[in-house]
Order: sequence, then structure tokens, then C-alpha cells
Amino acid sequence: MLKNLLWLSLVASIFLVCGCARQKAYVEKTSLPPGKGGVYHRVERHQTLYRICKTYGVDLKTVASLNRISDPSKIQAGQRIFIPGARKVLNVEIAIDDVAAESAEKERGGHKKPDFIWPVEGRIADLFQESEDKRHQGIDISCALGTPVKASSAGKVIYSNNRIKGYGNLVILRHSEEFVTIYAHHQANLTEEGDWVEKGQIIGRVGKTGRATGPHLHFEIRRNNKAVDPLLFLK
Repeated sequence: MLKNLLWLSLVASIFLVCGCARQKAYVEKTSLPPGKGGVYHRVERHQTLYRICKTYGVDLKTVASLNRISDPSKIQAGQRIFIPGARKVLNVEIAIDDVAAESAEKERGGHKKPDFIWPVEGRIADLFQESEDKRHQGIDISCALGTPVKASSAGKVIYSNNRIKGYGNLVILRHSEEFVTIYAHHQANLTEEGDWVEKGQIIGRVGKTGRATGPHLHFEIRRNNKAVDPLLFLK
């Protein structure tokens, strides 16, 4: 009799465990967003929901709703976002416009208009131009390979990498809520994201990385994320 009771107790325990496992699996399965399949995209630093949705060819509002994202402008690096209908995870390129438009923190510069100095000395090889025939959002300054590049004004490094197509080794500084400066084609970047740099501090060395035919610095000034002619601001 005792053996029978022990046997029945063991069988009941097995059924209980299996039942819980099945229930857990069911919950995990049904917790996925509805639809005809999809993938999870893990957000990388400087990626935006707009750029992610554009890459996958899906509607931003639909993705935001599925993932319960109340503010599409605020997603975090490392966040997993479900992309409905996608068959594989895609590489989402980082856009310079997205980085330059990132939320302007009230750093030490505050609302004060920055004073800009020349980042390098050299010959101007290409001017700022915005027309139907040509769009060049900064100036190109030719100088020797390895020439030190100086911060045009004090600011915070919001980008220091080489993942933006065409710009090579690139540094972007935010000086105030309005102003951002861009330094491209470096041989090497000498500062990291999050650093605070002073006016005239060396942040890189002139190179020819990215789409550059020779050693030069491509320099931009953006005001409220709109490129302006640097020659109007440089001293």
C-alpha cells in the first residue's frame, strides 16, 4: 500500500512539473507581438527608430505601438525592438544628421554663442555650397598628413568613431543647445565620446580616411542641425 501511494505521488509530481513547463512555454510564445513573424533588432548607440524603420521598410507608428514606445525619439542603446514581417536582422547605418540632432544637453556652454577658431591652418580646397548642382555642407582644408586638429570651441564629444559612411574617422562636438561642429577624415581620433574638450585642444590628426582623395580636414558648423557656412563664424 505504501509503495502504491509513493508511486501515485511521484506520477502526480511529474504531471504537475510538465504542466507548468507547458504553461510557461505557452506564455513565452504568446507574449511575442502578433503578426506573421518578425525579428528583434537590438538598438546600437546613435541609431534612431526612424532610421531603423526606414532600413527594414516598416511603418514607424506600427513598430512604436507594438513595442509600447510612447516617444519614438527616445530609444536606448541595447533596447530590443520587434520588427514585424522582417526575416533577418539588418545592419542599420548611423546617419550624421541623426547624431547632430541628438538631444542638446545644457552643458557648460549653456545658451552662450560659442566663438570659433580655425581647427587647422592650411589651404581651403573646397567651400561651403548648397545649390541644385552641388551640396557641400562644410569647408575642406588641405594640410599635411598628421597635422593636429584643434577643437574650434569648447564642447562635449558626442561622437568619435568611423561608422558614418564617407566621413572616415570622425569627431562631433556639441558646444551649446544650438551649435555643433564636425571634423572628418582624421588619420586618428584623439578623444572619446563623453569627453569635455577646451577650445584649441587637439582632438585628432589630419588624414584621408573615408571618401577623401588626399589629406585634408572636412569641417562643418551646424546651427540647430542645419549646416551653415563656417567662414561666417571662424576667427
